[in-house]
Amino acid sequence: MTYATKEDIDELYGTDLLVRVADYNKDGTPDPEVVARGLQGADEVCNAYLSAQYTIPVVPTPGVVRTCAIDIAVYKMALGRGVRTDEMRVRYEDALALLEKTSTGKVGLGLPPTTVDNGDGTTTTTDPNVKRSGRSFDTGRA
Repeated sequence: MTYATKEDIDELYGTDLLVRVADYNKDGTPDPEVVARGLQGADEVCNAYLSAQYTIPVVPTPGVVRTCAIDIAVYKMALGRGVRTDEMRVRYEDALALLEKTSTGKVGLGLPPTTVDNGDGTTTTTDPNVKRSGRSFDTGRA
C-alpha cells in the first residue's frame, strides 16, 4: 500500500514535473521504476514518523499524508537526477516538519471515527486520532 501514486503527483504538480524528476533514461516519459522507488522511499519516511502515533499503514490515506508523500517522493527522485530546486527542498522540509509534529501528537490526521459491528447487535466506535501515551515499554526504573 502506498500513500501516493504517480497519478497523484501528476494531479498535484503535472506531468512535466514528473518527467523532469523521473525520466532518467531521457525518453520523455517518467521511468516507472524510478517513480516506484521514490514513492517507496516516501512511504518509508512517512511510516517512520506516523508509527509513533498510529498503526501503519494509515488507511484510508489522509490527504495531508498523501501530500507529504508526494513532496518527499518528488524530492528523492529529483536528487537522483540532480534537478532539485529550492522549492522542492522547502516542500520536502515542510513535509518532514509536519510529520514530526504528527509523530509527537501536536498535529492529528483528522481521521474519521470508525464504527465496527460487534456481531451481537452492538457497535464499537473508536477514534483513530487519540494520542498514544508515548511510552512503548516500562524499563522498570524508579
